[in-house]
Amino acid sequence: MQVLRSRAPFRVVPVAALFLILTAPATGALLKRWWNWTLGGVQTRLIEVPLAAPVGTTPCPGVRPGAIVNSDVGQCTFNAAFSGSDGRLYIGTAGHCILGDSPIGGDVGEQSWAPGAGPVASDGAGAPIGHFAYAILQDPKDFSLIELNSGVPLNAQMCHFGGPTAINSDQPADPVVLHHYGNGIGLGTLLPARTGVALGMPDPDHVFAQAAAVPGDSGSLVISDDGRAVGVLVTVGVHSSSIGVPTVDAGIVGITRFAPQVARAEQVLGIDLTLMTADPL
Repeated sequence: MQVLRSRAPFRVVPVAALFLILTAPATGALLKRWWNWTLGGVQTRLIEVPLAAPVGTTPCPGVRPGAIVNSDVGQCTFNAAFSGSDGRLYIGTAGHCILGDSPIGGDVGEQSWAPGAGPVASDGAGAPIGHFAYAILQDPKDFSLIELNSGVPLNAQMCHFGGPTAINSDQPADPVVLHHYGNGIGLGTLLPARTGVALGMPDPDHVFAQAAAVPGDSGSLVISDDGRAVGVLVTVGVHSSSIGVPTVDAGIVGITRFAPQVARAEQVLGIDLTLMTADPL
């Protein structure tokens, strides 16, 4: 089924009201058992990583932003592609897609692997495409990189929306339209290309936004309406750092921003990483 891109106005969830309801004493105890990570110090829940999808169910095949990636942990979604100063090609997903989540909640840590020695990553058809080289799940970072095997075809263009055209590190106080293409269970099959909104992006490490996310969407590339890469879709829940002036930093999904995560990966791996860009569609 072809999904048509729509730029029609959309409704914004009343975050303040939702926050008050879900933090009331009657629901507090339940939420404490539901949260399993923090993003920007805010209690959240990592998007679940389901078991690998049946072969051939994705409308976005191959190795590219928006396509399925499978690991020992389960199914997630590729984000952006990078070329390394070591001559290798890399593509990202979320850190918890290979590190999993802590059985007691909270950070798992950071890990890197020698070239070709990390856990195997496969595409949506089940074909091995490379090995994990780096991963982190440590507030406010949730990001990993897969080193691609030689000869694996790589398309840097995000399915449906196109891009990324560059990295977006802006910190505006005004609303920003965001897009992602995810392979979540159910919704990922019916409506993989989705649009949401951040009421502001004041933090350099995370974005909280109003958007739809389901298990399997973890790792999805999130771009702004101009095609620039904002970050990685990683959590769901009521996220709120601030509600009011001068800006709103609240939403129902959490996104870890690219620039600081890529910089950390470069530091650990000892290489420079260059975002592979593509035209918007």
